[in-house]
Amino acid sequence: MPKDKRLWMTFPIDFWQHPKIAPLSDLAFRTFVEMNGYSRMQDLDGRIPATIARRMWKTRALSELTRNDHSKPSVSLVDDVYVIWNYAEHQETRADREAREARNRANGAKGGRPPKNRGRTDSVTDSVSDGNPDETEHKPESESESEIDLTDVTYLPESSHVGDRASPRTDLSEEVISEAKRVGLNDLSAVLDLLEPIVGELNPRHGIEIAQIILRRARTPVLQPVAYIARACEKRDEIRHIAIDVLDIPGVA
Repeated sequence: MPKDKRLWMTFPIDFWQHPKIAPLSDLAFRTFVEMNGYSRMQDLDGRIPATIARRMWKTRALSELTRNDHSKPSVSLVDDVYVIWNYAEHQETRADREAREARNRANGAKGGRPPKNRGRTDSVTDSVSDGNPDETEHKPESESESEIDLTDVTYLPESSHVGDRASPRTDLSEEVISEAKRVGLNDLSAVLDLLEPIVGELNPRHGIEIAQIILRRARTPVLQPVAYIARACEKRDEIRHIAIDVLDIPGVA
């Protein structure tokens, strides 16, 4: 799966050589790819109303896609809706995302962390992460699509510091740390220490979920996740909104 925070779509590596696809004109080929992308972005599960399709793409390209196979064309016109053939076999559907969200919530409910018996400060040290956070997990589709506007701060110099942590955490399991690293959070303890002064003590997996949503709302790929989250935490009300209204994390008031 692409290590990219944007939405994605998939095709077999050789789909352009398929007997139905290879003969298509350049215009029809591009239209087919764009239709898949548009359906994914708009959560249409491969069903695009004809009024929208005809406004976005050339009629001759749509017609070509509906005639490139006698029984199984790439696109069919059904009840004034253009239906992409076998869409659910290649692209993620709403049902797929809802099922994953349910699994993530169930897994999060199983996690936990014993009470901390250590001194704390209100700030942490930033850790530079290489690359963009993984999109193995997506934000819940019910949440707002609004972005946290942190223009020009998706990349901060390596010399940027968020603070100094009093002592390293000792209460994170290797499994949770690995889970965080898979989504691009190489310093989960720093992320938790940024979020907890705002929303209270967190189950580590809930902290990962909040961080993913923050990063997903960035306008451009985030090169240094912890530094970006530190700046996002300046918008305390937005962080609380994510924890309370979007994720409904227990214990956050």
